[in-house]
Amino acid sequence: MRAPRQSFRLPVILSIVCGSLLLAACGENLPATTTYPTGTHAQRIYDLMVPIFWAALGVFVVVEGLLVYSVFRFRQRAENDPMPAQIHGNTRIEIIWTIAPALILLVIAVLTFRTQAENSVQPANAMKIQIVGHQWWWEFKYPDAKVVTANDVYIPTGQDVQFEMTSADVIHDPWMPKLAGKTDAIPGHTTLVSFRTDTPGIYRGLCAEFCGTEHAVMRFRVVAVAPDVFQRWLQQHQQPVGPAFQPTSTDVVRLGPGDPARGEKAFLNVKNLCITCHAIGGYKEAVGVVGPNLTYFGNRETIGAGALLNTPENLKAWIHNPGGVKSGNIMATVIKEGMIPEQEIDDIVAFLESQTIPIEKPEEK
Repeated sequence: MRAPRQSFRLPVILSIVCGSLLLAACGENLPATTTYPTGTHAQRIYDLMVPIFWAALGVFVVVEGLLVYSVFRFRQRAENDPMPAQIHGNTRIEIIWTIAPALILLVIAVLTFRTQAENSVQPANAMKIQIVGHQWWWEFKYPDAKVVTANDVYIPTGQDVQFEMTSADVIHDPWMPKLAGKTDAIPGHTTLVSFRTDTPGIYRGLCAEFCGTEHAVMRFRVVAVAPDVFQRWLQQHQQPVGPAFQPTSTDVVRLGPGDPARGEKAFLNVKNLCITCHAIGGYKEAVGVVGPNLTYFGNRETIGAGALLNTPENLKAWIHNPGGVKSGNIMATVIKEGMIPEQEIDDIVAFLESQTIPIEKPEEK
C-alpha cells in the first residue's frame, strides 16, 4: 500500500527548519561566531578549519555517494532476484579504504600541529594583560601601568597583546571567538595566549569551561581601539578618581535620582560593606580585592559580568538584591535584600554612574 502523503511532511519541515537555522548561524555580525575572525590567533584556527571542512565534506560525499549507489544498484527488484556478489575479504579494497583515511588523518594532524605551534609563539614585544577568573566575573590587570579593571578590557589595535591567565577558584576559560581560541585559566597556574587585531570594535568574550551555577552569565567585552585612544584610556585610569572627582561631560553621566556626593559617603560607610570588597582608585578607604575594581564604573558596558546592561535602574536592582539577579555570587552572601536603605542605594548608584571619562567607543563586532 502506498504511504500516506502526509507522512513525508514532518521530515521535510524539519529539514527546512534545520537548514534555515544552519544558514542563520553563518552571519558575519553574530557576536560569538568563529567564521569571521579578526584576531591573528583566531585567524590561524579558521585557516586550519577550512581544509578540514573540505576534507570532511569530500569524505561525506564519497561515502554517502557509494551508499546511495549501492542501495539503488543492488536493490531487490523481484522476489527471485539472486543475491549480489559479496566482496567481503577483498584485500585490494580493504587496503584502499585503510590507507586513504590514514593519509587524510595524517595531513590533518600535520596541519593541526603546525597551527598549535604557531599559536603557542609568544611575541617578545606583546603588551601584557593579566586575567584572573572569579566565580563569576573577570579581573583584568595591566601590570606595567598598574591599572586594574573588571569585565571590560581595552586593547590597542595593531599591537600584539598577551593574556596571562589564571583563576582565583576553579578552572575558567576566557574565550573570545573572533579574536582567539580557547585556553583554560587554571588556579595556581599561568597560561598564555597572544593575538593581534587590526579592526577596532567591541568583541564578546565568555567563559567556555563550566565553572558553577552562573557559568553562562560570566561574560566580558574586549574593546579594541586605536593606539592613541587606548593610551588616553590608560592614562585616565592611572589617575585616581579621588574624593574631589567631578563629572566633566554631562552627556555621558548617568546619575539616576540619587546624589553623587551623598553616594560617596554611603559607599565609604563601613556599615554598607562596599569598601570591604571593592576598590576605587584614589580612595584610600576603598581597597577591597574580593569584588570587581569599580574605578570609572560609569564607562562599563554591563553589570555583573554581562548579567545586566549598565543603567541606573539595573545597578539599583543589583545593589538592592544581587542574589536575585545572579544567584550564588559572593555579594549576595553579604548584601541581603533591604539591607541598604532605598535612598542610600539611589545615592550610591549616582556616585558610581558619575565616574566616567570621555572616551570614544567603537561598534560591537
